[in-house]
Amino acid sequence: MTEFSMALNDDQKTLQDWVHGFAVNVMRPAAHEWDEREETPWPIIEEAAKIGIYGVDFLANAVADKTGLSMALVLEELAWGDAGLCMSLMGTTLGSLRSCPTARPPNRWSGCPSASGPR
Repeated sequence: MTEFSMALNDDQKTLQDWVHGFAVNVMRPAAHEWDEREETPWPIIEEAAKIGIYGVDFLANAVADKTGLSMALVLEELAWGDAGLCMSLMGTTLGSLRSCPTARPPNRWSGCPSASGPR
């Protein structure tokens, strides 16, 4: 039996840094405007999609992580960027998972630099 650990492996640390960078550079600067507008932040969603944070492949990889830590750390970093924008990103993506229940996750994180995917 594998010993339980909350320590992040190298891929998870890379993933955390990558998502945190998106939160710092894209989400935080735009958060106030979109919170005030109370509209779907399509430009933020489009930016997330361009770099691979928004999409079925990304969520499939996060959910497939056998440690159970990847999705939690992604949500934590996105919520740190802005809780409302995080809900817009994750809430609209989750619906797409239902359309492909038999899809298998790819072997690496699309767009994430130097990461080979969940272990």
